Amino acid sequence: MDKIKPQRLTDQIKQVILDDYSSIMQVPGNTISKFILIAVGIEFLGACLDKQSIKSTARGEKRFNATITKLFPAKYHHFVKAGSVPNLYADFRCPVIHQFTSEKSIFLCTRQEAGSAKHLTYNPEGALVLVAEDFYDDLANAAMELIKRLSP
Repeated sequence: MDKIKPQRLTDQIKQVILDDYSSIMQVPGNTISKFILIAVGIEFLGACLDKQSIKSTARGEKRFNATITKLFPAKYHHFVKAGSVPNLYADFRCPVIHQFTSEKSIFLCTRQEAGSAKHLTYNPEGALVLVAEDFYDDLANAAMELIKRLSP
């Protein structure tokens, strides 16, 4: 874990992921923006878990995947294994952050846009459905778990 004081990290997690992100998730629309925040939030939690400095570079995939496997429910774990299709890092995180889109193997939507589709199921086209608000709920739970771990 980084030399940054656990209390500072806890405060950042509470302010940004649990407060600011929560407010944004309540606003209709802004689908891609919500997913960008989720991807960045997942990677930040991984940086908090990482034994390397929070400022270390080229650790995005390790940090993102560590958050999923250590803090998210088991239903996500398959999607970060090497060779998984889709892969949340390669098919979600990278294109969402760098191209404001996802790969064809992933369908991004809000609850309002989802219709009858459910989070982490496949749509008729064979793409994994990610529902922003449901993904955020799991991110918030992961953040709360990390806060517990950081507390003395």
